[in-house]
Amino acid sequence: MPSVEPQGKLDQFFLLSQDLFCCIDFAGTLLSVNPTFESLLGYSADALLGKPCGVVVEPRDHPVIEAALASLCRGENVSTFDVCARATDGRRVWLEVAASIGGQVIYVIARDITRRKAVEKQLRRNQRLFRIAGETAHIGGWYMELAVGMPTWSEEVCRLHGMPVGYQPSLEEAIAFYAPHSQPRIKQVFTACCEQGVSFDEELEIVTQQHQRRWVRVIGRAVRDELGQIIQVQGSTQDITERKDTERQLILLERSVESSTNGVVIVDAQRPDLPMVYVNAAFERITGYSREAALGRNCRFLQGADTDAATLAQLRKGIQEQRDVHVVIRNYRRSGAPFWNDLYVSPVRDEAGVVTHFIGAQNDITAQREYQAQLSHNANHDALTGLPNRLLLDQRLAQGCLLARRYQRYLAVLFIDLDDFKPINDTLGHEVGDYILLEVAKRLEEELRPWDTVARFGGDEFIVLLPDLAHESDVLQVVERLLARVSSPYWYRDSELRITASIGIATDNGTIPAPRQLIQQADLAMYKAKRRGRNTFQWYTDELNRKVTERVNLRHALQQAIEQEQFELHYQPQIHYSGRVAGVEALIRWQHPERGNIPPGQFISLAEDTGQIIPISEWVLETACRDAVALNATSSVPMTMAINVSPMQFQRPGFLESLKQVLTRSGLPPELLELELTEGVLMDSAEHTIQALKAIRQLGVHIALDDFGTGFSSLSYLKRLPINKLKVDRSFVNDVAVDSRDAAIIEGVVTMADKLGLDVLIEGVETAEQFHYLRTLQCDHFQGYYFARPMALSALKAYLQAPLEMASGVTVSTSL
Repeated sequence: MPSVEPQGKLDQFFLLSQDLFCCIDFAGTLLSVNPTFESLLGYSADALLGKPCGVVVEPRDHPVIEAALASLCRGENVSTFDVCARATDGRRVWLEVAASIGGQVIYVIARDITRRKAVEKQLRRNQRLFRIAGETAHIGGWYMELAVGMPTWSEEVCRLHGMPVGYQPSLEEAIAFYAPHSQPRIKQVFTACCEQGVSFDEELEIVTQQHQRRWVRVIGRAVRDELGQIIQVQGSTQDITERKDTERQLILLERSVESSTNGVVIVDAQRPDLPMVYVNAAFERITGYSREAALGRNCRFLQGADTDAATLAQLRKGIQEQRDVHVVIRNYRRSGAPFWNDLYVSPVRDEAGVVTHFIGAQNDITAQREYQAQLSHNANHDALTGLPNRLLLDQRLAQGCLLARRYQRYLAVLFIDLDDFKPINDTLGHEVGDYILLEVAKRLEEELRPWDTVARFGGDEFIVLLPDLAHESDVLQVVERLLARVSSPYWYRDSELRITASIGIATDNGTIPAPRQLIQQADLAMYKAKRRGRNTFQWYTDELNRKVTERVNLRHALQQAIEQEQFELHYQPQIHYSGRVAGVEALIRWQHPERGNIPPGQFISLAEDTGQIIPISEWVLETACRDAVALNATSSVPMTMAINVSPMQFQRPGFLESLKQVLTRSGLPPELLELELTEGVLMDSAEHTIQALKAIRQLGVHIALDDFGTGFSSLSYLKRLPINKLKVDRSFVNDVAVDSRDAAIIEGVVTMADKLGLDVLIEGVETAEQFHYLRTLQCDHFQGYYFARPMALSALKAYLQAPLEMASGVTVSTSL
């Protein structure tokens, strides 16, 4: 038997069918053949499997097979067609082929039509002209004298071909009426009959004069003279189109029933105990019983002791009353496993109205029932971990608060968030991430009491409810155990993984008006634990809530400031060592209509966290460039506009293009713009940043490294950065005149910058002593309150018009 079984074990129809039955894939490769296929053609299954199905077919019929395969691949129905196969002993076997799609394979049934039984009456030998049957049978007669070579058709044959009565074709014209796929066969059998006296009985397709296709049964035999010489071939042609259509429908019906996913059972209503006389393949698959094991038995053998009695009574009553009945009944498979059977039973009546059979249609709805149960479970549980979800958590939280209030106990809510879980998903994949979540859920449950609750709140967040606590401090023992358990190693496919958690704690004695507020409070405490270094816990406090509320309010106010343009720019002069104003630094100020002045230190970090820094930075860049153009228009010497650029803005795609557009709109020469960047821009992607800086420098824009000395200050990157200036942080300036270490650092930076060809600007110069000492170090530029505080644009213009005499005796030239 074949080794490929596309749909499981081949059924008995496949094994016992007298027709040839095989399965092929959409490329035409043989996947399985039945015994009739082997016995009729003489090929062994092993010799055929894996070969093209055309290997057993005459080459001239290969186009027929290829056309059928193409239609099936397009999802089209294929009509029954005939092909000629060659057996191993050289015999030619004509096959009537029907093919249909079944899932991922094509089922093919082929019937041997080489030697059909004579079902029609024998031609009368003594009747020369065509009275084989009456016209009501649509049978016509024909003959051809070999000496003449011209067929003679009866009236019925002419009508069958759509030709007028009396039409007498030539042999070539007669054969031309046959469909292309039938012409080779009629030529073959007619030639054999003429030359060897071999009778034929064929079912072939013709095309009438009006292009209608009809199936005809053509019977022919030779007539010999007294010497045994063939002198004539005579026969009949019968229209069998209706029978062919009926056969095709029956084959389709049989195929549909066999291909149905529902079990189909036919029982004999005329025999005692209603034995089964037919079951389809789906019945075998659903119940596990083969046809042999099921046929002849009553369907009750599928029932069990716990099958519902009321359902059985309903089924039996419907059969007794010979009417349609529908029940859902618990049956059992051959393995003993139960299944839910959605069963429809209908009576089949004969012409007299007598019920001869019952047809039962089975539908295994076990999976549907289980799915409904799963839906009910999923409504209250997380699909991945099986833990309670938010809906069930709310119910248990309310119950816990009720118990705490009733018995004067405490309820604790722990909000647990895994630290740095996202990188695990992003780098190791969601499969590893799911494993971690499942393992964490398991560990949390193992550390809790039976009446405690651990729920998955979403993503990598878990909520633990600890009801019935005598003291608030009792929660600490649980928290410490959970932190230790979560942080212990995880082993996935022999690889060790580590992860920690941050836990927020909120407690109540049942007096809280809205229990869900405990989750919000624990959430706030959890974020505080994150900020405190992670792998730790924090309690919720009113002070924490106040800070969070202030942050939320400030974010809202910041958005209003962006939309209402509440910001303004102040400018602080930058002094060249020669005493002239070489440039200014743009510094943002926020004058809130109600809160007054809000320092940048209070809102810049928030804006960076929320992404609001982007529109703020864009406004600063646009405004500062426009003001720089105005300043330089009245200045006798060029003045540089220094603008702080947020790392988020710098790393944003399209920053270079937006910079070009701002310069174009404002008209500011690129060499008068200086972008101040902190070392933080190098932290994520140093190589990418260096390339971006090079592109900015190619525009002519200057670049200064701000707060130099406070970051990681990698000299390996510094030598490669395309920058113009280093801005030494003010923290080194405060004690520079008295602290030799600060002085040494600044002196080292100045010396290094000089060797690298970089300018140096010293920030935070506030006293004459600082300035006097820094001048001795030969610094390039200075900035600080000693020279001027940040001021509005109008004040800056006034400042630039009046020279400033400093305590050191140095005059700062500010003239425009």
